[in-house]
Amino acid sequence: MSVAENAELMTSVARLYYLEKLGQGEIASIYGVSRSTISRMLTTARELGIVRISVDDYDPYDRELERRLVERFGLRHAVVVRSVTGSDVGTRRAVGYFAAPEVERWVGDSRLVGVAGGRTLGELFRAFGHRTTSHDLEVVQLMGMIGSSPTSVDASELSRVLASRFQGTFHNINAPAFVDSIRTRDLFLSHSQIRSVWSRFSVMDLAFVGVGTLEESVFAEKQVLDADALDAIRASGAVGEICGRFFNAAGYECASPYRDRVVSVGLDVLRDGKEVVAVTTGSVRKDAVRAALKGGLVHALVIDDAGAAAVLGQ
Repeated sequence: MSVAENAELMTSVARLYYLEKLGQGEIASIYGVSRSTISRMLTTARELGIVRISVDDYDPYDRELERRLVERFGLRHAVVVRSVTGSDVGTRRAVGYFAAPEVERWVGDSRLVGVAGGRTLGELFRAFGHRTTSHDLEVVQLMGMIGSSPTSVDASELSRVLASRFQGTFHNINAPAFVDSIRTRDLFLSHSQIRSVWSRFSVMDLAFVGVGTLEESVFAEKQVLDADALDAIRASGAVGEICGRFFNAAGYECASPYRDRVVSVGLDVLRDGKEVVAVTTGSVRKDAVRAALKGGLVHALVIDDAGAAAVLGQ
């Protein structure tokens, strides 16, 4: 068969498949060849440009919501991803995937990055590309372990993932997020390894945190804090949580019974930091996110459009 005849055959096969919507098995029976041959023809037709697929331009970001967030809260950056899935898991994956190219540049300009835990944050980091050369990036874990069995969204694991993506190193905290008493916390903080991590908090170029609520507390989910503990925290005026530290509607840490039992970066350190990025999704977190923004705990926000609209009061 000549090249021209072969091209004509691939064009015919492609028209039947893409325009007439025939299955590969039906096309194979028409031409008296195997289904695998039809599959190879379709692949070659795309490689040669016989089949050209065109998709309308799509901007995954809601630029208007980004502009309004920056103006309203004085943010340095805002990334608002349009979500069309309707599911929480799909929304987190969409935010992570589409925000990754923009946020990856921020990391690329940094040398010391702090990392907390979070499901959306996990989707974001896993969407980053792998660097083939060392970036000299240092990643520091911002809080202790939430439970006895760390998961893929714990700060320790996400710190490792980020460091791996950039061929860097990470510094972990070998301690639980919540301890039994102030004395126990002080003993942990007196350890040289943890002091070494703590000394890096005040000089971070960039930090990533999640924003939690009392209603969807990962600490309750992992039975680190029981219902009575959460009631006591709620009674102290808490509306949100970052790195195990609970804050009120003004964005300042609550004087709860658990304030001095947390092994994590302090909220004042985040407030005074160079750039802290909150990565979250969902309108259910609007009060917590709004409080964190008002209190200056975070300087940039990565969120879905529904969550952004709720924070703005739409």
